[in-house]
Amino acid sequence: MKNLFKGFIIGIGKIIPGVSGAVLAILLGVYDKSIDYINNFNNKKKESIKYLLPLGIGIILAIVIFSKIITFTLNKYNFLTMSFFIGLIIGGIPPIIKKTEKKDNYLIVISFIVFFLISITNINNTYIIKNNVIDIITFLISGLLEAIGTVVPGISAAALLMITGTYNIVIEAISNITNISSLISNLKIIIPFTIGLIIGIIITIKIIDYLFKKYHNKVYSFASGILLSSITLLIIQTLKNRFTLIELIIGIILLIIGILLSNKMEEK
Repeated sequence: MKNLFKGFIIGIGKIIPGVSGAVLAILLGVYDKSIDYINNFNNKKKESIKYLLPLGIGIILAIVIFSKIITFTLNKYNFLTMSFFIGLIIGGIPPIIKKTEKKDNYLIVISFIVFFLISITNINNTYIIKNNVIDIITFLISGLLEAIGTVVPGISAAALLMITGTYNIVIEAISNITNISSLISNLKIIIPFTIGLIIGIIITIKIIDYLFKKYHNKVYSFASGILLSSITLLIIQTLKNRFTLIELIIGIILLIIGILLSNKMEEK
């Protein structure tokens, strides 16, 4: 029951741009065990299922329940919602940076520049459904990005999807999965996304397990660069929206609240 609740919290974090599900898993004390159980599933099947199943159910329930709420707030109050999310991601920087070493700062710079250049062309775009093989490839890649954000600490899967322009599409497809009239079109998004997610998690966990054992601090340095790049891109994207003076003031307040909440979570 405890893991079900923890999974629910992680699931909420996964659909919020700027919040890293992996960081939440670390703070809730389930990250290392989850990586170990997934990586050694064949050798510990019974223990793995017992531990991972409630976590997975909690994550799925949270995503299904809260996807509609997040979609509504982003569509109706985009500037205010993103101000709060940006605050959350800024508040999550210090604990990640603490795990880096000065000699690895070059990795922060490299990952920042590479991710920024890859993403900048899509910052103002929402992916347009083309009803061809490009859609399948795009949502497969989105699933892979979701996997990276799920497994690598400090990287928000939701932020990655927002930058690539597929966040709203995926969230709306999941939130409307029970809508029979749009079931086929939603499944065309969800199926390749899920396949990419599963493949990505299997591959990323193997890689991250090896890298953490061999290059622990370097992994955090690389993740820090992507994290800082995500923040920069999200701020640029948010400031391009129209907002009033009152919204700006409220947005700053929400930004500060987001930072404080993120810091408070780390303290716990």
